[in-house]
Amino acid sequence: MRGLLAVYRREMLLMQKKIGKLGYVFSSVMFPVIYLFAFGLGLGSRVEVSGGYVPFLAKGIISLTVMLNAFQQTSLSVSAGRLYQRTFQTIILSPVPALQIAGGIALAGMTRGLLVGGLIYGVAWLAFGVPALSGAAVTGLCLSAFCFAAFGIAVGLVIGDADEISLVNNFIITPMIFFCGSFFPMQNLPEALRAVLAVLPLSIANNLLRLEAWTIQAAGGAAVLAAMGCGFLWWGVRGLKQYDE
Repeated sequence: MRGLLAVYRREMLLMQKKIGKLGYVFSSVMFPVIYLFAFGLGLGSRVEVSGGYVPFLAKGIISLTVMLNAFQQTSLSVSAGRLYQRTFQTIILSPVPALQIAGGIALAGMTRGLLVGGLIYGVAWLAFGVPALSGAAVTGLCLSAFCFAAFGIAVGLVIGDADEISLVNNFIITPMIFFCGSFFPMQNLPEALRAVLAVLPLSIANNLLRLEAWTIQAAGGAAVLAAMGCGFLWWGVRGLKQYDE
């Protein structure tokens, strides 16, 4: 555990330096805030959703914010450390087991995602009066942050240059943003497409985020997210053990 905490602390120190720059926080929250106000003010009274469209939208944007920050910051941290800064090799050469290295990086990615997601929730609460999140919703956010942070480790270890992250963003992350129920209910989509989208981690996280209390559905969704996160973490651990550069 000491190795895991040491890696986590290292990642947090790097993030602390970035947070000191206004542009880092501003760029992290600007995209979701723009969508929150654009869709919330423009469509808030026109889209009929149980419980109101603005709370529905706000929870979806919180979920995708956690996803983006957990994945992108983790994948960029790993890939930039490998390819450009050449600092990642020092972690590999340290006497810390691969599982603890991956766990520390994933925990740091979770923290980044949840911090920015918390900022967006604060904006939604102040501007639109979005109610407090349920226990199922908080659990969904934490598991989603873990899942996408672990995915970021795996991607960061396999890409050959920074441009390849754009491919992942364009073909995996961006479609999930717009089709996994963050902005609009998925009920209007074709049934075959809904069946595919329902198993994606952002769809599961969005469903958990909108539940009022724990149910069998919530427990099942949480278990699936946890399994996905562990699978991605195993992928990252395997990449660390085979790392040779």
